[in-house]
Amino acid sequence: MKPIDRKAKETDKKMLIVGGTGGTGSWFARFFKGQGFLVSVWGPSGKVEVAERLGVRFASDLLAEVVESDVVLISVPIQETAKVVEDVAPRMKQGSLLMDVTSLKSGPMEAMLRWAPPGVEVLGTHPMFGPTIPTIRGQTVILVPAAGRCDSWLLPMEEIFREGGARVEILEADEHDRIMAVVQALTHFAYISIGSTLRSLDFDVARSRRFMSPVYEIMIDFVGRILDQSPELYASIQENPEAKRVREAYILECKRLSKLADDGDLAGFMEAMNSAADHFSGTKEALARSDRLISLWIDHREEGRR
Repeated sequence: MKPIDRKAKETDKKMLIVGGTGGTGSWFARFFKGQGFLVSVWGPSGKVEVAERLGVRFASDLLAEVVESDVVLISVPIQETAKVVEDVAPRMKQGSLLMDVTSLKSGPMEAMLRWAPPGVEVLGTHPMFGPTIPTIRGQTVILVPAAGRCDSWLLPMEEIFREGGARVEILEADEHDRIMAVVQALTHFAYISIGSTLRSLDFDVARSRRFMSPVYEIMIDFVGRILDQSPELYASIQENPEAKRVREAYILECKRLSKLADDGDLAGFMEAMNSAADHFSGTKEALARSDRLISLWIDHREEGRR
């Protein structure tokens, strides 16, 4: 297959986004349309008006569209990805590319490699952002190319994301899932558990903001940010096969720290904190970055009061 010439915008490469009427699929429809692809979208609810709003074509005949597409991007819930891949991948043409945008990689990559015919390239993709962001600039995109089956499409796709301003990282599927078990599953679990604790305490979050320092109010905003997202998506992220081990380690550490506090073992608690800081490393740099964030937050709040 002839690689995409990034020196001149392509206008003849056809991309089908399965699940393109949803939030993430719609975001990528706009993005790849801006990169010169002829984008079509399909969604199970048949939301033709979404396609019209995006300025792309709705694929009324999904399987016929698959046959004609140069790129098929799967943007459906994680638990549905393997079945959708099984349905569409076998119909893809030689030299085309099959992508997904799920937050897990081992399972989706296995499904894509199983069902994509020889000659169809496979590229796992994980955008580390949600559909509410206006631009890809400054965001991270993780690419998981299938070994020996992404020779023509990897570089063009990498360049597309980099030219948009994204930072691109390339990982293998297993390593991706191990890292995401902490980067996503653990951090989301911690934020959601704080929100759930506030609920169980019947704590008045709105009133408490009057008494919070900026750093804690920022933290509460991040809790609220997570709670405002799709419960289906965040529950599915916890299905990461590596996440159970990470959650169990987190819960054990919470119990250990709680016991130190309950027993009045201040020295033990301080030692636990110091040990965590030594392992963390870069705490001073983290403090400086967070100080800048707090200053920006304070400036924004004060402007709003004027």
